[in-house]
Amino acid sequence: MDENSLCYHQASFCHYVVNLCVVAGVYGDCGGAWVDEDYPPNPKTESAKSRLAAEKGWLDLGHELGVAVNMFRLGGIYGPGRSALDTIIKGQSLSKAQKKRESRLFTSRIHVADVYQAIKASLKILSSGRIYNVVDDDPAPRQEVFAFAQSLLEERWTGIVCKLDNNDMKPHKSRAGCEKRVSNARLKKELGVSLMYPTYRLGLRNILESWDSVPKEP
Repeated sequence: MDENSLCYHQASFCHYVVNLCVVAGVYGDCGGAWVDEDYPPNPKTESAKSRLAAEKGWLDLGHELGVAVNMFRLGGIYGPGRSALDTIIKGQSLSKAQKKRESRLFTSRIHVADVYQAIKASLKILSSGRIYNVVDDDPAPRQEVFAFAQSLLEERWTGIVCKLDNNDMKPHKSRAGCEKRVSNARLKKELGVSLMYPTYRLGLRNILESWDSVPKEP
């Protein structure tokens, strides 16, 4: 069996082909406006352009094979083991890319449990070529998220010292571009998703509540 035939037979057993893409780079800088899936993508970086090209490739493949394709444009994924709480506890400095995002007025994120909800809901509804923004309801600045995480830790364990570099926690003037607030209205309306963690506050509180003690650094 040649490669093309193999791909066809594999796809024939699948109802859906799912492609996960990062939100921010695909839409580009929108001046802080709310954007939905119908907003014309305007990627600026090479990585964002590659993601958009990948979307088109999956949609074209689905059309060619007669397979329903759903696209999910994700915010930054967080959850147990990967959150602002973990970054603070582990004393990790922000990476260059993270520091760049730190200066944005709006950032999109989504709890990993809600990513699962979105994908699971999509498997119940036949759809072809639909794009869904998978983000929570609160496009808060990253600096605000870390400040809240720090307050949770200090409330739970009085006297805990923030291990982030002081410069990482300072508010910055927005200079990174890519300012947008991403809407999840289609996700809720068409897939019927009710987010478990519609705000970062709920998500971080849930993560903290799962800790019996301050996690030890590896």
